[in-house]
Amino acid sequence: MENQHLGDFTFYGDLLGVGAAYQLSSALAYERLNEFYNTVFSFLFEKTQEGRNLKVYMFSDSVLIYGKQVERVLPQLQKIYLELFRKGLLLRGAIVDGRLRTEPRLEGDNFRKFLPKNDTLARAVGLEKTHKGARLLISPKLAESLLGRNRDWLTVDGYIRNAHREVETTSVLRRICPTPTGIAYELLYFWDPASPLSDYAAEKSTMNEIAQFLDVEAATHYRETISLLERSELRDMRTRQLLCVV
Repeated sequence: MENQHLGDFTFYGDLLGVGAAYQLSSALAYERLNEFYNTVFSFLFEKTQEGRNLKVYMFSDSVLIYGKQVERVLPQLQKIYLELFRKGLLLRGAIVDGRLRTEPRLEGDNFRKFLPKNDTLARAVGLEKTHKGARLLISPKLAESLLGRNRDWLTVDGYIRNAHREVETTSVLRRICPTPTGIAYELLYFWDPASPLSDYAAEKSTMNEIAQFLDVEAATHYRETISLLERSELRDMRTRQLLCVV
């Protein structure tokens, strides 16, 4: 395997429920995808123009992002997730350590090739499928590198017992938390002081009501997203207590 530099990452995600939307109305599905594309573009296009460190590919209901400086991309992903949620769109994705590398191939105008040289895309896709709901999952190795100076935060107990007052409340590091399954980490993206949800309780009530009209699998995605929202709210409240912030 090729050497992987600290901060290199690969993210893969896709929208939940697009297939069902196409069954109901192709126009509705197009509108949802259009919102998805416009939202990702608005938050990441300028970042891709700053150099060759960030690549973004969108196809159908999926987005692939890879490059360097993961600590700069995670806050943008948080904004994307929140904006999509406000538009009624649920994105499930995973970010792993290591930057995707592809092999140059002979191509033509109407024949393009995309052959990965390493396993980063496969790992991101595999991790994404391990959990339900609109999650931003983080591989353990990547989480460990991000929390290198605050290793005690790799556990929930460690976060509660170690305030690390030198870390700003706005830092994305405070939002990295083990998943309840204990097999990965996730970003508690609903906690965003810069752009908070207007009413946690109202959002949970709305999602619960929507879940009542869905089949078991789709309803599970909504209920798991509600659980994530609750964990985000708890981390927000606990941090305020730890740092004595009103």
